[in-house]
Order: sequence, then structure tokens, then C-alpha cells
Amino acid sequence: MLSRHRIRFKDCDPLGHLYNTRFLDYMLEAREDHILEHHKIDLEKYAVEQGLAWVVVNHEISYIKEAKRNEFVKIKTALIHFNEKTIVNEYQMWNDDMTHLKSLMWTTFVHIDLRQKKAIAHNEEIMNQLSSMIEKINENNIKERIKKLML
Repeated sequence: MLSRHRIRFKDCDPLGHLYNTRFLDYMLEAREDHILEHHKIDLEKYAVEQGLAWVVVNHEISYIKEAKRNEFVKIKTALIHFNEKTIVNEYQMWNDDMTHLKSLMWTTFVHIDLRQKKAIAHNEEIMNQLSSMIEKINENNIKERIKKLML
């Protein structure tokens, strides 16, 4: 899934470069929009109605090229791994014509029961939905993945 975003003035340092922490926000927000639009999964509704959510337990991010104030970027997101209790999403930020990778992030989430405040296994329905969403990649780590994407 892919979307286009403009880098906002308020999110940049005095040099006009996107703050490192804001890369995470842009990518996570893009993924939330992507899964709502393409998979009809409303994370807020899931949390409120089911009492379940995915929470971040790890970010692995590489900053490759700066994102500049008022620049348009494209953000591609995908589910690249899941198991009984966790999912791993990949986030790619590219320049507008998708010729230069700006950042790559892998984020691991654990599925939790909000009432019990503990990790909980995905039910069969969610496992089936995750199976239909997975994007298979061959790389085992983020460095290998960057090399592949930059070919």
C-alpha cells in the first residue's frame, strides 16, 4: 500500500529536515490509513469494541536520506511477518518519484488484551486476515532489505 504525503514545516528542524522522531509518526500514521482504507480494519474501533490492540515493542529504523520541508514523499507499508502474538510491519519512505529511499523501518507489535494488560494470541479470524495481508520478503534483516530496495 502506498500513499503520498507532504513534509510539514512544523515537523522540521531549522535546516528544513524532517526530525528523526517524526519519520516514525509519518510512517505509523500512513499504515493506520492504509489498513483502514484497504483492509477495513479500524484500530480504534478494534480497541474500544474488542478490548484488543497491537502495541509497539520494537522499532528498527535506518535514516538514509533527509526528507525536506514541503517535499512530497511516498510511504509504502506492508505486513512482513506475523505469528501467534506478534506482527512486524515494514515502512518505506521514498522521494515523490520513488527513485531514492529516504528511510526504512521495521516495527514489531505485540497483540494485547487491554483489560488484562497482557499479551494475547490472535484469534482464528485475525490469523486468517493476517495471512491474506502478508507481503513475503526474502531478506532476514533491515540491512539486507535496504540493499535489495536500493538496487
